[in-house]
Amino acid sequence: MTSLSRKNQLLSKKIDVVIDFCGEYFYNDCMNLPSFTLQNQAYDQILDKILRNEYKPGQKISQKSVENDLKLGRTPVREALLRLRRDNLVYTLPQSGTFVTKVDLDAAVNARFIRENLERKVVIEAAEMKGNFLLSQAHDAIELQEKYAARGEYNLFFDADEEFHKSFYLATNHAQVWDWLQTINIQLNRFRWLRLTLSELPWAYLIEQHRDILNAVEAHDAKAADEAVAKHLHLMLDEEKEVIRTFRDYFDNIPEDDSPILS
Repeated sequence: MTSLSRKNQLLSKKIDVVIDFCGEYFYNDCMNLPSFTLQNQAYDQILDKILRNEYKPGQKISQKSVENDLKLGRTPVREALLRLRRDNLVYTLPQSGTFVTKVDLDAAVNARFIRENLERKVVIEAAEMKGNFLLSQAHDAIELQEKYAARGEYNLFFDADEEFHKSFYLATNHAQVWDWLQTINIQLNRFRWLRLTLSELPWAYLIEQHRDILNAVEAHDAKAADEAVAKHLHLMLDEEKEVIRTFRDYFDNIPEDDSPILS
């Protein structure tokens, strides 16, 4: 066997190893292209249904019903449910079935604390930047919020709200922090979705607070930006008792004396 043949054979073996290692990701992840496996797709869709209360806290869900809802097969749904169980979003009782966990108020408390303290630092950093050209996304998000609020499309309003806050993390090169927060914020976001269903939320006031934050950042007024974010993130405390009173059966770890828990 020539030296060239041996090299070609070794190269072929290396390629086989890469293919075996990467499996179904080979043509996607290994070639720097987007890849969404069926398991990840199932996980994301179930998580979205839990966050948006399509699968309600305490609701029993069968693997078969989820398969039908998602139009996905047994294996990806089963693996996704196992992953959600590890994330404490579903639990299984022997002889009874699988249930969506209730909203954990203790976890929501800690998430709100982390979110507020991180975001205040982020907007201060954004306000101290020389250029604000990356904040066009924040302006776009406010315009979308105005449109969705006028139409009563509060699911889309929530998405635009997230985009508004995310824009400051992107502008300050903290995209990874934002992604990390999403895992921490799951129980808090479940609370926020329940809050969205209340018909008397001050939608215009929420948008006004967003404008205050953005205006302070663009004016490079770090102190005003910090105060505006703190005020905005405390707003949910005003609706806390009403949310818990309306959806009491959806929560775990409610204080016996009904004292404020998100403060």
